[in-house]
Amino acid sequence: MSTHSTPTTDAVPGAVRHEWRLPSTDVSVRSLRHGLRVFLDDTGLAPDDLSDLLLAACEAATNAIEHAQQPSEPFFDVLFEVEDGQVTIVVRDHGTWRDGPTGPYRGRGLQMMSALADTTVTSLPHGTTVTMRSAVAAVGTGG
Repeated sequence: MSTHSTPTTDAVPGAVRHEWRLPSTDVSVRSLRHGLRVFLDDTGLAPDDLSDLLLAACEAATNAIEHAQQPSEPFFDVLFEVEDGQVTIVVRDHGTWRDGPTGPYRGRGLQMMSALADTTVTSLPHGTTVTMRSAVAAVGTGG
């Protein structure tokens, strides 16, 4: 699996930024979960808030793989950022939204993400962007 990971150090003290470009495959969600966990562990988030944000981000990544129709690129991008007492995770795909398979246990991902984190979703013809935020009391320096 090929991944692109770019750590960045901002000029703002205590700010952390990390980016991933991952292939649109199920294996990428597992890789993202492990990679995000390393950075989230250093944020100062309470354990429940950390788990909630991680679950929301992995759901957004799963949606990026499953719902991006005719993507212009076979990847999805993830931005992790800690700044000003807030953890932000942005997941962006490069296709147009399409509904996935239906069933009694399907179709609740957006509701779940909104329940777990402050979530906004923007769908445009060239991609969907999901932004999730969680405030922290004391922000660490990140991995």
